[in-house]
Amino acid sequence: MKINTRVDKVLNYIQKGSTVADIGCDHGYVLIKGVTDDIIKSGIGVEVAKGPFNQAKINVHEYNMDDYINIRYGNGLDPVLINECDVCVIGGMGGRLITNILRDNKEKASNFKRLILQPMNSEFILRKYLLENNWVIVDEDILIEDRLYLYIIAEKGNMEVHDDFIYEIGPVLAKKNNSGRNKYIKQKIFKLEKILMNLKEVEVKETNKIKIIKQAIEKWRSYIGD
Repeated sequence: MKINTRVDKVLNYIQKGSTVADIGCDHGYVLIKGVTDDIIKSGIGVEVAKGPFNQAKINVHEYNMDDYINIRYGNGLDPVLINECDVCVIGGMGGRLITNILRDNKEKASNFKRLILQPMNSEFILRKYLLENNWVIVDEDILIEDRLYLYIIAEKGNMEVHDDFIYEIGPVLAKKNNSGRNKYIKQKIFKLEKILMNLKEVEVKETNKIKIIKQAIEKWRSYIGD
């Protein structure tokens, strides 16, 4: 079984005895290792791509997990019934798509006790949706491998937002001070500085846009630890 640190990172946020829905389960390794390690009681893996779907079914059978893991073909939360699982894992896709999955099946999503989300981009959109729809972000973490992987952990509740920039940095990451968080911020600054440079090189006047980008860069810099 090709287990990587991303699988272990997800399992760190799952309480022992949980029933787990893994949306976009790929080859099913999160569920398989979770059951093997006695963390996950039972699981449902959902996959919309035929290749990974078929491989996940093969893997579940080869590891004798058929009584514990059910792999279903379908889109988002559609194949999962309300209250079938208490934890939902969605990762390996854009934040906009994760947001759409949660929004399109809002009633199902609201019945999970915990969401473990790993957006590949557009985390602003995802955080904004969560915090505006009765979710509290209880933890955020950065895993550095071939790229940065962001993890957002949410549970039901309410969280007040006094500054829209919190959707960018994240309410938990804003309070952390570690190398992963700082590298995440520096990457954001680098991208903004690149946009700023390109704007300055064009003849078209973008004075207001330049001002906004400069303000964003300074905001990001204010969070970098010593």
